Amino acid sequence: GLIPMMFPDYQRVDNAEANARFEKYWGRKLDTKPGLTVVEVMHAIKKGQIKGMYVQGENPAMSDPDANHAREALAALEHLVVQDIFLTETAYLADVILPAGAFPEKTGSFTNTDRMVQMGRQAINPPGDARQDLWIIQEIGKRLGLPWDYQHVSEVFDEMRHTMPSIGGITWGRLEREHAVTYPCTHEGDPGE
Repeated sequence: GLIPMMFPDYQRVDNAEANARFEKYWGRKLDTKPGLTVVEVMHAIKKGQIKGMYVQGENPAMSDPDANHAREALAALEHLVVQDIFLTETAYLADVILPAGAFPEKTGSFTNTDRMVQMGRQAINPPGDARQDLWIIQEIGKRLGLPWDYQHVSEVFDEMRHTMPSIGGITWGRLEREHAVTYPCTHEGDPGE
């Protein structure tokens, strides 16, 4: 599998201090070698170094700087899984499409580029066979033998706040009450910046 370049909160995987914190929190040894950029991934596919890919909510067949090269690379994969709410150009190339729930079909948090952590609340159920992202990810994890058994998205947020210093002071309860908090907010009770 590919290794990310960053842990959550823009903490580099090759930063010994960050790596040690995540290893301790997750209780497992983590790779310290940074992964590939999206462009490097496309080149690695063409070289036969990457055989399969799981794409969630992205459309590299259109967003890659060299879209034609990206489409050729994605088509060359032995197995492509796409999880999305639309039948994107990337999804057209997929072997398996996992229909995800759209924004009003799930509860969770999201963060904008202005650093505002916001609450999203489910208003309607996903249609047909569509499922919420957390359900899909947990089901894949279970099939890979991972002990993922989150009962609610608040448990995921709690894990995030304990591994991401920038949002460490934002509790799920506060997010429910205030609807949005701007990070950094490192200690409970901080107003946020």
